[in-house]
Amino acid sequence: MVQPERSYSFHGAARLSDAGVKRTGGAFSKLINDNQAVFERYFSVQLFPGSLNIDVAEPRALQQDLDKGRYPPALVIPRTELVGMPHYIGDGQAWRARLHVIKADMRIPCWIFRRIGSRVPPGVIEILAVERLRSAYDVVHGDRIDLRLFTGPGPTNIQ
Repeated sequence: MVQPERSYSFHGAARLSDAGVKRTGGAFSKLINDNQAVFERYFSVQLFPGSLNIDVAEPRALQQDLDKGRYPPALVIPRTELVGMPHYIGDGQAWRARLHVIKADMRIPCWIFRRIGSRVPPGVIEILAVERLRSAYDVVHGDRIDLRLFTGPGPTNIQ
């Protein structure tokens, strides 16, 4: 039986590094660059590496909820297909999403991407998109962001 589409809203703030303060590790960009062909095969588009990170305060266990399947992902990339994965990381999972940059009142289709067991800081959600979100929408560290996660059937191409 096909599950109906459901959506969940989360509120947070952009988490960005700059020349003076390093808040992100940069490993996510490397993952996307090193695995570009794999991501293109699964997402049917070329994704911008390291699109954006968002600090989500509630629910506090969002990362664990994603890892445990509380929100069924739209697609799963087996760990064995990704190069450069630490031994403690599991499969990659992606959820269709829509990012709302409050100050620009823009709603942008995107993906939430999580590698099961990833050690990104608590509450940080990694976002993938087909464009450089930071510069396209003038996003700066701390900007308010609303994020809507979609589960159930739907397109895998986010353009």
